[in-house]
Amino acid sequence: EGPLPPRKQAQPNWYDTLDRHQSVQLSAKGLRNAPGENNCFLNSAVQVFWHLDVFRRSYRRLTGHLCMGNSCIFCALKVIFTQYQYSDQASLPPDALRKALAETFMNKQRFQLGHMDDAAECFENILRRIHFHIANAYHEDSCSAPHCLPHQKFAMTVFDQLVCICGASSDPLTFHELVHYISTTSLLTHCRSMQETGDTLHPDRFGLLLRNAGTAGDIRDCPGNCGKRVQIRRTLLNTPDVVSIGLVWDS
Repeated sequence: EGPLPPRKQAQPNWYDTLDRHQSVQLSAKGLRNAPGENNCFLNSAVQVFWHLDVFRRSYRRLTGHLCMGNSCIFCALKVIFTQYQYSDQASLPPDALRKALAETFMNKQRFQLGHMDDAAECFENILRRIHFHIANAYHEDSCSAPHCLPHQKFAMTVFDQLVCICGASSDPLTFHELVHYISTTSLLTHCRSMQETGDTLHPDRFGLLLRNAGTAGDIRDCPGNCGKRVQIRRTLLNTPDVVSIGLVWDS
């Protein structure tokens, strides 16, 4: 038999080629945070979005949206991504997005100019606003729009249920999350507990650690009224491309 023909290499599409050729240049850029601006929480969120390939590539292809002018978070994030891609500056100003966030959330007094805020909540609210800009015809809590980047890539479908040893169980409560928040204190407590019982802290066990820490202390009465107290069970029903964990620090 003769030699096998060479395998045909899949041709990368334009955004794969762009990312590969510019990766060194893009990695040298940062976001400005001058004294008193307190942009650190926003810059953290933007950097996460930029370095998530599945988000950056999909967002690059989105165009049509409900524009809100100076308070349009969709447009402002596009501006920063364009600067990341083409600007020669090593330090980029996040001003457009900072101002759009401040205007959008002025009534709630969140993410205001010059004020500190929470990076995970900023990340989540940017996702929610992108949903508003591109898929506002769909309810945020049950969005199934195929073009809705936040829900197609980030949405976690979770259900809570009580299951007692007496056999009684509650009806499952299903809900959706874009960010799953969890207490760092609870994480550390359960991490130490796993170590004490000889459970190896391997990446495969991280999901178990999150589940145990996330439901710790959430104990309720048996749904069958047998008198026992039951810890709630929380289950992730889908496999989103991105699972976002927000760490909650004790104040």
